[in-house]
Amino acid sequence: MDRKHSYVYGSAAPNIAQRAEQPLEQQRIERKQTTPPVPKKSNIPKAKLVFALLFVASVCFVILYRFCVITELNSRMGALNEQYNRLRDENRMLNVEIETSIDLNRIKEIAETKLNMHTPERYQMVLVSVPKSNYSVVLDYDYIDNTTQKSSLMEKIINTTKAILP
Repeated sequence: MDRKHSYVYGSAAPNIAQRAEQPLEQQRIERKQTTPPVPKKSNIPKAKLVFALLFVASVCFVILYRFCVITELNSRMGALNEQYNRLRDENRMLNVEIETSIDLNRIKEIAETKLNMHTPERYQMVLVSVPKSNYSVVLDYDYIDNTTQKSSLMEKIINTTKAILP
């Protein structure tokens, strides 16, 4: 009976050729001679594994160092902004003090005593024609500060639409 092209009708299984029976002692010896399964060696050598771990650790260290530097620069920038605001306020106060402390009589006295200046004679005067338009410029520091603030594009768009719409 050819096994490739044969079909067995019914539930009987074909007989398989029996192997020659060996004594139980030889079968036990064969079992004892087999070695336990050895785990397969890793495909990745240890050097590559150590290098990969060092590379990952160094990348993590670089990222952490970068965030530390950014935090330090932000704190330094905050301190400098605070110092700038303080100096700007002091400068404004000094400008106001200078403008209010100008006294023409005192200036005349200092010019005559310390600088040895005197009023010009009639022949030393030169007449200059000045146009009649008279105007004064008033600086609004709050407006200047608000317009020069650095803001994001979205904030500028929102502020523009607020200014346009009532």
